[in-house]
Amino acid sequence: MKLFALVFSMMSFFTSCKCKDATIQDEEKIVNTESNLENQILNLPVVVYQETTRGMYRKISINEGKIFVVTAHGAKPAFWELKKEDYKKLLDLYQKIDLNGLSSLKDPTQKRFYDGAPIATLSFTNEKDTYTSSEFDGGFPPKEIEAFVNELIVVAEKLNK
Repeated sequence: MKLFALVFSMMSFFTSCKCKDATIQDEEKIVNTESNLENQILNLPVVVYQETTRGMYRKISINEGKIFVVTAHGAKPAFWELKKEDYKKLLDLYQKIDLNGLSSLKDPTQKRFYDGAPIATLSFTNEKDTYTSSEFDGGFPPKEIEAFVNELIVVAEKLNK
């Protein structure tokens, strides 16, 4: 009987240790999944800003921490790693944008209709969807995206020098 009690106690002890290890591993998986979700939320999607008119073309893209600038049709893009402070500032401004309302933003001016300004668009592409703004005058973005567009241009011009 003592032997049976000893064996039962040992089995209970070892079984409980495995449960704790499994519980710890499950908790680590949950924490890792949550941190991956936070990283997806805290990362910029693919950003494309484009201005075009008869004599001018400019495309600024951000993808995976790099900024790409093309200044002529068919030209190869110049690219740089985004500085952490520029990335953070753009991310903060991006988080203030309502993506679902992006396509219905009202343009403040209409100079593009008589070649007074280039035609511009801004788009964000995440894993599932692409959100594209309505067309607006380059240099005169809708107020809802004005801060983001202006900062994007400043960063691109700063790195292009």
